[in-house]
Amino acid sequence: MRVYVSYSFIDKELYLVTLLVSKLREKGNIVQLSESNYLSENFIKNSEMFVGIVTNNSDSINNVFNEWLVAEKFNRHRILLIEEGVSVNRNDIKYIRFNRNNPEIAIKQLLHENEKKTEKKSNLAEEIITAGAIIAGIAALISLLGTENSKNK
Repeated sequence: MRVYVSYSFIDKELYLVTLLVSKLREKGNIVQLSESNYLSENFIKNSEMFVGIVTNNSDSINNVFNEWLVAEKFNRHRILLIEEGVSVNRNDIKYIRFNRNNPEIAIKQLLHENEKKTEKKSNLAEEIITAGAIIAGIAALISLLGTENSKNK
């Protein structure tokens, strides 16, 4: 899966981003990091999942939320990791709180959310394949019955 990660970090705070990217890649994901440039919209459009990371005392929080809106526009699966202490004034945003000193818990939760989403997609694909096989079987049966009926006439 392609994952786009947008973050509001300053360079010395990149531990969480590094850890998150490492864990996502271990699961076989292709990860693109935010570069806050004109290509961001294209990267988001070509991803299946958007992860935004919002921290305290950052100047680029608005950029993360702007990219969140782009992901929403393209109907991408979206999750925000929001540092403890950052106030969130909206109830319509799905987010996971993280502690700067122990981000592993939030990353595990994010990976678990991602796996649940992937399982749902997988189950839907299996159901579609099963339904297709049933329809093909019924069509074959109808065809056989039609052939038998025309022989008996």
